[in-house]
Amino acid sequence: MHRGAERFTFLRCRRCDLVYLSPRVGAAALDRYYDASYLPHRGAPAWGRFARFATEGQRRTDKARVRLAREAAPLGDGSAVLDVGCGQPSFLEVLVRATGARGVGVDPSDAGWAREPTRWSSAGLTLRKGAVPDALGDGPFDLLTMWHALEHDYQPLETLRLLRGAVRPGGALLIEVPDYDSLTRSLHGDSWAGFHTPRHTAAYTRATLRAMLERAGWSVERQQRHGTLDPYILYWLGRQERAGRSLDGNLEAAFPWFMLGKVLTLPIVLAQRWISLGVQVAVARAPAPR
Repeated sequence: MHRGAERFTFLRCRRCDLVYLSPRVGAAALDRYYDASYLPHRGAPAWGRFARFATEGQRRTDKARVRLAREAAPLGDGSAVLDVGCGQPSFLEVLVRATGARGVGVDPSDAGWAREPTRWSSAGLTLRKGAVPDALGDGPFDLLTMWHALEHDYQPLETLRLLRGAVRPGGALLIEVPDYDSLTRSLHGDSWAGFHTPRHTAAYTRATLRAMLERAGWSVERQQRHGTLDPYILYWLGRQERAGRSLDGNLEAAFPWFMLGKVLTLPIVLAQRWISLGVQVAVARAPAPR
């Protein structure tokens, strides 16, 4: 794997089969990989005059995530939801307005919300810059969500154990991560966007994700080999990685080609319930006391 002139290596554990980054970038040096040019922090404006289309795509993603969240836990007035790695917290914004639940987000960086503080405060969100422990005082929670956050975590087992203690009895955890056993990974090899070096510390299969959750004390209720993130995005990002194209700056010129590829691959994307295209979801529950 590489990022510019830098090269990184993923290994597979002989005991547990987990694919993991080794060595990892020191935690103190991570900020330079999550700077202002980091695409998820830039959001729709990165696409220039096509920003409105990117905004609509995010809206559809948020609606799909709200639907999964409501399937995982009964939410309403008096409920509380913690979104770990919330980035730009548009999912929480939509969820709170749809259910009346109290929404809390935590992220190591506030770049996703610092530019629009009024928007998020008017939605009633509580946003914490920091790690999971910094948000635990806002619990207990009925639902915990991690949308493409676990693969960034330097201590995933410890994080999952902390979250296990932050939910009410019977509470749920909803996780979406890239799927290592997927078509996009097979096609792109070491350029696969699910590696996202060096920001991702692990690449999970369904089996290794289940094992991690169970070791942390969760009961895995359901797993599926499709999710809310459009798998074409993973494919497109992998193509850019393989070609050595930078995603810094204005991406306006790339948008027509992005959309052309999206249309051409639509028949494959429609088959994602039967073929893993790069994304997986797990729903786990905290066992209720007997």
